[in-house]
Amino acid sequence: MLSRLFKFLKVPNSGSTEASGEASTEPARSEMATGSLSNDDPNTQADSSVGNEANETATPSFMICREALLDKSNRVAGYSFSLNRSVGSRVRNSSELVQLLYDDVLIENIIRMDVRRLTGQRLIFIPLLPASLERPPLSRLESKGVVLVITDIGELLTKEEAYLKKIRSLKNEGFRIGVQGDLSNIYLKKFLDVSDFVFIDIGEITLPVIKSTVEGIVTQSSGKSIVASNIRALEEFHVCSKLPFHYFHGTFVSSRETWTAPSMSEGRVKILRLLNLIRQDADTSELVQAFKLDPALSFKILRYLNSPGMGFGTKVNTIDQALLLIGRQNLYRWLTLLLFTSTSDGTLDLALMENALIRARLAELSAREDLPKNERDELFVAGIFSLLDILLRMPIETVLKQVNLPSQVEEALLNKSGKYSPYLELAIACEESDQERIEMLSSRIGLTLPEINSLQTEAMVWADLINQ
Repeated sequence: MLSRLFKFLKVPNSGSTEASGEASTEPARSEMATGSLSNDDPNTQADSSVGNEANETATPSFMICREALLDKSNRVAGYSFSLNRSVGSRVRNSSELVQLLYDDVLIENIIRMDVRRLTGQRLIFIPLLPASLERPPLSRLESKGVVLVITDIGELLTKEEAYLKKIRSLKNEGFRIGVQGDLSNIYLKKFLDVSDFVFIDIGEITLPVIKSTVEGIVTQSSGKSIVASNIRALEEFHVCSKLPFHYFHGTFVSSRETWTAPSMSEGRVKILRLLNLIRQDADTSELVQAFKLDPALSFKILRYLNSPGMGFGTKVNTIDQALLLIGRQNLYRWLTLLLFTSTSDGTLDLALMENALIRARLAELSAREDLPKNERDELFVAGIFSLLDILLRMPIETVLKQVNLPSQVEEALLNKSGKYSPYLELAIACEESDQERIEMLSSRIGLTLPEINSLQTEAMVWADLINQ
């Protein structure tokens, strides 16, 4: 049965056969069945209702799609994980059996990614069918920081008492529970009462309906965290931010929209000037003088170097000492990140910075076997700068006219070509959950899908530490 699911997930939906969960006659690509779970482990056996075919094939590896959830302060509070969107859309139109196996594959891949390393500061949201709450893979998932988001909530009423008992049991184990769907049915109130999060898909309803839905939830059951999900545009986010939502979920943080009369703050102009001085190999005395002309920037670098995490034995008191200790390459990185925090004008700057950090770090990690350190440093900068057009609200061509970057970095940013391009494009494809591009680029680079998933987790953990 799992082998039929793998074929279904890999082959585009072209007829009623696949839509019903039947096996496709087109063979699945073998490289997707790269799972390493042992078939001898009784915990990896599929539910008896699935049949014994599950034992014939290890769980395949798919790229995991991540989407950030922001809190009311516009900081990243957690991530929602799913398989890539093209797979998800086909599965939603398939039989319940295929949907359950999709959930199994999702959980197994999340376990492999070792996302528990994120749960110190971030919540992990996993959408599942009600029936998946009772399936074997969930028993191997650590509960700390994990929110199980129940979809197709109408199904809960088919085995009301059994599902309530299971949900309470999962909560006792430490899981938190979310619900997503139409909660207008009064018989679903008892499930609303035991949930911690309520997801409202704002992409499918009008603003008046959104308002009345939120008000109804607040009236029926207080103390719930309400999530506006499926936000695709900044305009939608700004509307939702004025409503009593606690979290905001979607791809809006990195959305590119029409920019009118772009301008740059004086703080960012000064940072770009310093970046250019470093690239021009200016004398240290010239860098020191540039810092001294900006007291705020001088304060920030001294505070940064004197923070407990830096581990210097003696206090750094002067800019001369600071530049000597930090080194030019690390100074360049620090200034690049400072572009995201140098103004309070952009309410999503910190969330965008975390996105940029993950993108840059993932690109850098994916090249660690291929490029020397100095080139990986440049690749990291390319990853950060690839989102500066959104941060500064101006075309990337305009941004690059104001800063002197290595030619290979410009080539990757402007033309998507050159030696850095495959690594940067792979990181971007992972954000967009573009399975076809991920497979093509990973093959070109020489990485497997499990390796990329692992690197993605490593990049997310690293970005989380940087932001603390």
